[in-house]
Amino acid sequence: MRKWLLLSALALTACSSQPDVVSNTYLLPASGQAAIIQADTQQPMLVVRPVEMAEHLAGTGLVYQLSETEIVRAQQNLWAESISEQLTRRINDDLRQKQTTYWPIELTPALATAGLPRLQVKINQFNGHFSGMAHISGEWLVVDGKGDLQGVFPFKFQVPLEQEGYNAQVKALSVGVSQLTSQIARRLATMPVKAPLKL
Repeated sequence: MRKWLLLSALALTACSSQPDVVSNTYLLPASGQAAIIQADTQQPMLVVRPVEMAEHLAGTGLVYQLSETEIVRAQQNLWAESISEQLTRRINDDLRQKQTTYWPIELTPALATAGLPRLQVKINQFNGHFSGMAHISGEWLVVDGKGDLQGVFPFKFQVPLEQEGYNAQVKALSVGVSQLTSQIARRLATMPVKAPLKL
């Protein structure tokens, strides 16, 4: 993909005198068939806090790692919506489908969250890589309703790109997110559950 990326950069440089530059925008695809799931009132709620992105990943451009020390942020291949917001929504939706221990809900000002357990995901890598893989890594943690830490769980996934290009990178990153939410769902099933909080 590095060769493809460098050729794209040269093409953009050659065309820089032209006034109209087309930008491509991307959204993370859903993990699969998104079913409409109704909350079970016996499930305790779990607040999914906004995903924290490393600073170099928090911009609008997709990120590609050229070498062990060099990264590039795309100027014309952009996230259509904040990647933190996309990931938060995707994690929330995936966890509703993949486990029944908790009923995940996104953090919102309309919701009183005092006393509710919280899930926080922090991402350090969410990019294409010169090895031909998409890399996603970081850690997630759960804090119970009293504010006590229940566990910190690092993660690192590498997903091969099916072909060159940013579209393939986004699809591979989406597979990595699915692997992450499967890991979280398995762990949540083993955690002690407090008395249910009614919806």
